[in-house]
Amino acid sequence: MPAWLTWPWQADNNINIGRNEVIMRHSQKGMSFFGWLAVIALIVFGLVIAAKLIPIYMDHFALRKIVTSVNDDPSLSINSLRDMHSHISRGMQINSIRDIRMDDAVNVTASGTDAYTVVIKYEVRSPLLKTVDLLVHFDETHIVRPLK
Repeated sequence: MPAWLTWPWQADNNINIGRNEVIMRHSQKGMSFFGWLAVIALIVFGLVIAAKLIPIYMDHFALRKIVTSVNDDPSLSINSLRDMHSHISRGMQINSIRDIRMDDAVNVTASGTDAYTVVIKYEVRSPLLKTVDLLVHFDETHIVRPLK
């Protein structure tokens, strides 16, 4: 019976590419061993990068929360730059932020009456391979107004 008279589900699973060469279609399904190996290697590489970056970002989000909590918490008595510095330092100790030095990363200046400008600017390097590092750069400015 000619191929054009058969229904698709009745079709033969073989492909005829020449006189005596027939490729079996059922033997060409799925990925090869090396294909799976490449996929697994990419997944592992992504997990290693995530394992390096997640703690860096967790510390940064905790530091940002310490700075911005001054806007929301009326129980804090911040009346001077020294009070603001001690609040940030105490918050970093409580949250176990040890990889960031406050003197290098945080700059607090008075801006007007009862307002402070807090600049968070620092870089974190995390070794990935022997000569390759992950570099994460943070640069944020927050205007903080303590509640009275």
